[in-house]
Formats: sequence, structure tokens, C-alpha cells
Amino acid sequence: MVSLELEQAQRDLPLLAEKALHGEDVFIAVGSQTLRLSRASEQAAGETLGPRGGRGAWRGRVTVADAFYEPWTDEEMGETEA
Repeated sequence: MVSLELEQAQRDLPLLAEKALHGEDVFIAVGSQTLRLSRASEQAAGETLGPRGGRGAWRGRVTVADAFYEPWTDEEMGETEA
């Protein structure tokens, strides 16, 4: 088990990542709270980020029709007189 302060963890991150990948527990103190660095399962990693996670992940996969930006009519808003 490795336990250290945030400042030291920032300097030693590559080494800490290697230890976590090999199953060792790595704990990082951040003020009065503690973080745990560990390897994510393949399934969990795929669920959180997917093959292209993050900002812009849907770029090139979704097309928005120009009509989407047109204002709604009163009828579409449900404001028609009966």
C-alpha cells in the first residue's frame, strides 16, 4: 500500500500509475480527504468514456436538421384556440 500527499503524487504519478495497474493500493491525501488510485475494469472504462469519450464525442455522428432551429408555431406550442 502506498499513501502520500498530493504534491508528492503529482511528481510521482507515472510510478503510482504503474503500481495501481499492478494491483497495489495507492492512496492520495488531499487536505482532509483521501483519494484511491486503482485500475478500472474494461467494462467500467467503456461505460464511462466509450471509444471516443469526452467533449466532441458525437461530432460527425449526429446531424441536426436546419428545421431544428426554426421557432415553433403556436399550434406546435399547444396555444391554439379550440
